[in-house]
Amino acid sequence: MLPLTQAAPASAHRGSGELLIRLTSLYAADISESGHDELYMLRSGNGLVWPSQYPGISTAQNDCIVFDASRAACPPGSNVRSAGDENINWANLTAAPNEQLTLELKEEDLIGDDKLGSVRVTAVAGRSWEMTWAKSGDFEYRFAYSVTTNPWP
Repeated sequence: MLPLTQAAPASAHRGSGELLIRLTSLYAADISESGHDELYMLRSGNGLVWPSQYPGISTAQNDCIVFDASRAACPPGSNVRSAGDENINWANLTAAPNEQLTLELKEEDLIGDDKLGSVRVTAVAGRSWEMTWAKSGDFEYRFAYSVTTNPWP
């Protein structure tokens, strides 16, 4: 089992001036396998971000998985799916101002999981709906996130 990364809220781990990086959506424009990809996301060097438990979440082409009530980053006509209440807190990461994080999207396989892409996120308060495309070969994924001041003391 993969270790869970520090996610919010977890008030025991808060530092002064910390920012909250909130994943808002993950869009599968095209997937790596026929049928479904079993996706999970890691914070590089720090453990599992989403879902809250391994294995990954079954995702089809044109699925847009949302982590909050906003669907602003989902393309028109996409299959909007909730990340699920049990997973929603794991879509929030804490970081120091200007800290750079690398999030990796992986696809579960029977023989060695595939790295589908990564996104480098810089924690700058006020950034929102920044899009980064992860594309390689036959698949394409889009991550959307926002950065705010951490509302938890």
